[in-house]
Amino acid sequence: MKFPSEFSWRHLPAYACTDIQWWLSYTQAWNSVQILDQQKPTLYIYTDTSSLKGLGGMIGEKWFSTLCPHQFQNRDIQFKEIYVVLQAILQWGLDWEGHHVVFHMENTVIVASIGPGTSRNPQVTNVLRSIVMLAAWLGFLFSCSWVSSSNNQLADAASRFECTRLFMLAPSMQKKLCAMHPQLCGIKHTLTCPPGSHSSYGMASLP
Repeated sequence: MKFPSEFSWRHLPAYACTDIQWWLSYTQAWNSVQILDQQKPTLYIYTDTSSLKGLGGMIGEKWFSTLCPHQFQNRDIQFKEIYVVLQAILQWGLDWEGHHVVFHMENTVIVASIGPGTSRNPQVTNVLRSIVMLAAWLGFLFSCSWVSSSNNQLADAASRFECTRLFMLAPSMQKKLCAMHPQLCGIKHTLTCPPGSHSSYGMASLP
């Protein structure tokens, strides 16, 4: 509708090019077949961010706590709330094949974005692309649910590096935090490139 005539040209914006590249990769990562089988076992993940300080998450008796990368410290809270979900996948995603994963978080805007997989925030959209691609590669389904602050104290303690409070709230929690799985380290480039180029970036052993 914005073309003045059928012979006019318009510049294709960068975000549109990124979407096209993502779809080229995604169509190779997923065979477009979804079998309607029995209900999948469910896993519950709790995540939280602590302003400029850190990111934290937990599943069962496992937890992780990490500093927010320096280049992201000035991003808005919406970005950080979706970024910590991506970090949880990089921590534990290799064990989620065949499961339905429910991400619990306090940010209602991100809860509303993860469901349909879209957001008006371009930075959030970039992370959502990575999450959907990883879900296809690792073979799990996911959804999101809002949780109140009072019911998310463990993830909150992890994001603030308050280990004493974490273990007081949950004495059975593992004493050692989880490290990112080595197979998923440095995976960012492969999330937007066709599978044929993975090996040149040290990702020959992807699932």
